[in-house]
Amino acid sequence: MIYCCRCGTQNEDNYYKCVKCEALLHEAPGGRGNPAEERIPDYLVWSILTTLFCCLPVGIVAIVYSARVGTKITAGDIAGARDSSKKAKMWCWISLASWVGIALIGVLIGVVSSLSH
Repeated sequence: MIYCCRCGTQNEDNYYKCVKCEALLHEAPGGRGNPAEERIPDYLVWSILTTLFCCLPVGIVAIVYSARVGTKITAGDIAGARDSSKKAKMWCWISLASWVGIALIGVLIGVVSSLSH
């Protein structure tokens, strides 16, 4: 646990901002400076589109991870936000790949069916 030097609130070690007063607790790893200035993509639009047009169950998982990105950034959990962003992107790709796989199976069934008649 790390204590905020401004207000004394106890914060998790992986937080970069105080949950109470939002003061920076320590510099981001790798000397990146202020983590609040870092752009972490949430992939929310892509998650919604893959849910609507590709694979509903997998897309919903992508939406859940996408929604967590903003929440974790607000809480100052930059490492957690990066992880949720990475998982949201992965589930979007899985949803798209599922749709492509199902479409290919449908095409193959159609071709085999037309050849057998």
